[in-house]
Amino acid sequence: MSEPIALSDEQARRFLVDGYLRLVPSVPDELHEQIRARLDEAVPSEDNPGNNVLAAAPEMRHIFRSPEVRGALLSLLGPDYLEHPHRYCHVQDQVDEPDGDYRQRLADNCHQDSYTPLARPRQHLVRFARVMYYPQDTPVERGPTHVIGGTQLNRSLDAADRSHAVPIDGPAGTVAITHFDVGHAAGINRTPQRRFMVKFIFMRAQAPAPGEWSGDGHEWREPAGGAAEPELAPGALASSHLWDWLRAAPSRYASLRAGALANDDEWSSRTVKRAQEAALDPALPARERVAAIEAIAARGAIAAQGAIAAQSATAAGAARDLAQLLNHRPEPVRTAALYALGAIGEPAVAALEEMLSQCQPLLRSENGTLQEKAYNIDDAAHALAAVGEPAVPALLRLLRSANPWARVSAAFALGEMDAAGAGGVDALIDALDSEDHHLVRAAADALGGIGSGEAAGPLGALLELDRPDWQAKTRAHWCPRDQVRMNAATALARLGPAAQAAEHQLVAALDDSCGQVSSTALDALRRLDSAAAVDAAFGALEASRWDPSLPAIPRF
Repeated sequence: MSEPIALSDEQARRFLVDGYLRLVPSVPDELHEQIRARLDEAVPSEDNPGNNVLAAAPEMRHIFRSPEVRGALLSLLGPDYLEHPHRYCHVQDQVDEPDGDYRQRLADNCHQDSYTPLARPRQHLVRFARVMYYPQDTPVERGPTHVIGGTQLNRSLDAADRSHAVPIDGPAGTVAITHFDVGHAAGINRTPQRRFMVKFIFMRAQAPAPGEWSGDGHEWREPAGGAAEPELAPGALASSHLWDWLRAAPSRYASLRAGALANDDEWSSRTVKRAQEAALDPALPARERVAAIEAIAARGAIAAQGAIAAQSATAAGAARDLAQLLNHRPEPVRTAALYALGAIGEPAVAALEEMLSQCQPLLRSENGTLQEKAYNIDDAAHALAAVGEPAVPALLRLLRSANPWARVSAAFALGEMDAAGAGGVDALIDALDSEDHHLVRAAADALGGIGSGEAAGPLGALLELDRPDWQAKTRAHWCPRDQVRMNAATALARLGPAAQAAEHQLVAALDDSCGQVSSTALDALRRLDSAAAVDAAFGALEASRWDPSLPAIPRF
């Protein structure tokens, strides 16, 4: 395998602002036609192989092992990243319709993806990435996926967002890497040739570590030319926070504290009180409100112990004002407010804890059944995660809340802190015993994010746990037990060799009734690197190998 080509700082900043990058892997041109031909045979219009598409065209492994794609994944997801077992080949056959209908259909197609098997909360930090690969030439008229740059931190998409969808067109072999939650849409194929786009999902295994970033790693600066969609982009405060996390800076607000977001606009010289008034004024343009919020954040981050200013309001008062902007549009305003609350730090915790204690159900209910798709965690949880370690005591209290969704949100926030959430490990392990599978799922995820080896035994036990009320099918053929076990297996894979205490349960999980669980357990065993684990993993692979070279009839 060739040496990976890491992303430049400029490319990484572009990804954080726009939510996607376009790459061309350096593989032989004929490989793409070979893959296209295999897909043409393996993906009839009425029967999609779904997660099995890689086995149908195994040559695709050369695409995401190419220097460019592997280098981008290493840059965004770190070493030892995981491949999620969900894959899908999206096929577009020719559609004939008037241009007006085409534009409306494209807008109607815009969405943010759900996770599988069941729901997971959307995440701002780059923990999941989507790879989209086109094995054929895909000009605009062949219906490439369109992406809505800057919407990766959105809670939802509105009509204005949808109007900004742009095509990721290109020659055979074009690859797009996107933030999992960026808005996108299938294009409309108006040519006779079928259009294939194969989607793969990759996951971060470990928190970014010092010395891991291959670029210059200096403080935040906007990518050259600014955001692709300035009206939609999350703003410098949010982007710099994600950048400082990705480059493993000493603080996720290192760029802010270094003055990297400073500008010459009017908010640099106005009082915090005036900035707060502007932030809350819906009559002002969103970008002006964001600039005011960033000015508040800069003063809060630099001032000693979060005391924003002697000029006007206290930090706690500013936090109460900013908290009003959470969970509401405009999206860039709520995102700026969220990360400004994190910059204010400990003085913001009380307002955020109170808000999160009253959070509403996070999953939509239809006829009494929760809709198990991706969901938005309450913004107060994101903000508490951004505060970091000073918020841990509040999150531990919330884990004991009578509100079940406050408990889920608290577990999520602890996991988003990475090692700074270590003070919550014992409480999260206790949460694994809950009968509420949503809390168990969130706690397992959090333990994997924090990276606590002491959680390996309890996480392994989840692979064998089978509560009667976790067996009802809630989405397609999946049940809550599947997602509990999937989250446990993923957390164990993230732990790597520290998951040794769960080896026995991981071997047994190779025969789990949910294929995503068994696939992830196999990856966890590979990472254990013991002779018994590797032998069990290879045995499972040998038994499940599919031969794509065989003709349809006869299969020998």
